[in-house]
Amino acid sequence: MRRSPLPYYNNKIYGVANSQFTPENAAELGAVLGTLVGEGALVTAARDYYPPSRMLKRAFTAGLMSTGASVIDFHSATLPEVSFAVKRFGAKAGVHFSVTPFGDNGIQLRVLDAAGVEISSERLEDILSMLESHHAVRAIPTRIGWVTYAEYIHDVYVSSASGFVDSSPISAKEPLVLVDMNFGPANEVLPNLLSAIGAKFIAVNSSRPPHNVIPRQLPSLRSLRTLGELCRATGATFAVALSSDASHAYFVDDKGRFIDPDRFLALLALMLPQGSRLAITDSASHIVDSIAEKNKLTLIRVKGIAGDIARGVRRLRVNLGATDSGEVVFPQFSLAPDGVLLTAKLLEMLSTEEIRLSTAVDAIPEPPYYTLELDAEASVGLKVLDALFLEQTEVAVAPGAIKYRVGDTWVKVSLDADKSKIYVGAETVSRSSTEIVKREFDRIRELAESLG
Repeated sequence: MRRSPLPYYNNKIYGVANSQFTPENAAELGAVLGTLVGEGALVTAARDYYPPSRMLKRAFTAGLMSTGASVIDFHSATLPEVSFAVKRFGAKAGVHFSVTPFGDNGIQLRVLDAAGVEISSERLEDILSMLESHHAVRAIPTRIGWVTYAEYIHDVYVSSASGFVDSSPISAKEPLVLVDMNFGPANEVLPNLLSAIGAKFIAVNSSRPPHNVIPRQLPSLRSLRTLGELCRATGATFAVALSSDASHAYFVDDKGRFIDPDRFLALLALMLPQGSRLAITDSASHIVDSIAEKNKLTLIRVKGIAGDIARGVRRLRVNLGATDSGEVVFPQFSLAPDGVLLTAKLLEMLSTEEIRLSTAVDAIPEPPYYTLELDAEASVGLKVLDALFLEQTEVAVAPGAIKYRVGDTWVKVSLDADKSKIYVGAETVSRSSTEIVKREFDRIRELAESLG
């Protein structure tokens, strides 16, 4: 993570609420964005259920208004809804506040451009440079912007998303799906979408976060383990756990097994029609390449994150964009990663092909991997992941795991809380990969000892 007036990582602004990311600098940041989009421009805004997100969004909205920009405020809504609404309402930008995937009490801000795509790192650096120099142009009092509240975005989104899914094979089978909302606003859209396409569901963690829980963006390993147990007990088609902003989705198959995001990417490549074009991040497993070649897909690797894939969608002309962090972009619908729509589209694929998810997963070979293991309590393992996240500038994250680049090798560090293990590994795609893993293992062992 790079340091600036506010820290940022993977094109997202980050800060601990009320220490790094305060109402004061949130308001000034809003004024900077308002200055960039111009007086009279429209900006869409939403947040997750965590109270600090609400506080900072309101301060940011005040800053936007001070420049003469007007805001359509969706209160609590998912990132996919904000992206969808940017184009729907002709907005110049969109913003979404949510908890971070690392650390406690951290809030992240995602800024979307007029196409609904997360802004580039260069654009983000421009915004932070303007914040540092206090460059904001305020409107005269008579031209201060307005705020319009539009909670109907949930209905508009569900209506459009259900039309993007072929529901006939789904409604014919009435599959049961388990959905973990991770205490996020997906509970206002995903149940309605599943009902609209003819699926049955059981929802968990579909409330606002309890007072004794400090939420994180990604679902916990414990939640995924619980979903696996429920899958086996209920005979569900699959289970899905969403991130708090619904941009990421993580799946458990009908046998109760968590599907690693790399294997899920390979699964998508296996199930896409021949001749499709698939764009993935360069950190993804090379097993996706072999599946894509076998299935006669055009596979394009893109350096960066989901936003980098989305920005090149028109040029790349892809059918699907995906990352190994659990994000999938459907460019014909929207240019933001959308875990809600992905859940419905996976149901469509499985129902159309009349195949069990576990059968498809079992058809994917294991990639060659070199792994070392370290004994560590789960609490120490989480601290290690947080520390690694904070020191890196280019990462891919998943529940209980992080990937980061060392030279030409992507090192993966993951936890097994039940066995009190930390695993350090990499695909053995070059002779130097094993040596890099050994060096990183030694470094992480020292880090774990210092944090224990």
